[in-house]
Amino acid sequence: MMKTRSATLVALMTAVLLLSAGCDEEKKTGQVQNPPAATNQQTKNPVAPENQKIVSTQTEIKLYFPNEAGDGLQPVKVNVPSDDKYTQAAKELIAGTKEPGLINIFPKGVTVRSVKVTGNLVTVDFSKELTHKFVGGSTGEQMLVSALVNTMTEFPEIERVLITVEGERIETIAGHLDTSEPFTRPTGLVQ
Repeated sequence: MMKTRSATLVALMTAVLLLSAGCDEEKKTGQVQNPPAATNQQTKNPVAPENQKIVSTQTEIKLYFPNEAGDGLQPVKVNVPSDDKYTQAAKELIAGTKEPGLINIFPKGVTVRSVKVTGNLVTVDFSKELTHKFVGGSTGEQMLVSALVNTMTEFPEIERVLITVEGERIETIAGHLDTSEPFTRPTGLVQ
């Protein structure tokens, strides 16, 4: 019986020494083998790393750009994130295209400040560069408005488009077209 206790005590002391030595090694190297996964205390689910990207679904839409002759619009298909599709469509449109035979009609430096949907109306608010840096004539102004309206009405729920600048309604972009009221999709320009 005494031998059994002694053997058990020796085995226990050996185990404690081995465990202590292992802990000391972790402290020296700064590494922990097989660390437990971080958990959210409320849900007990693993916490996603901060740099992990959230995958969003994409929506394929058509952006409309004027042709080089300035007498029509042609569609270019792109994918935009579904959760912010209206804003992304407007941003992609002003960013332009590299498709041969098509031109970028928005002035350099213009940005989309916000896009708001109310019922079947979308209000696209641009920075002041839309009116301050626009250099086109009446045809250019018509192409710009038509490109925007055709692009935004590609979404079936959108029927009307209102253009604002710095949060305010504008009467015109360059003096040729009344922009004070919402536009509906124009016909006859898409090729």
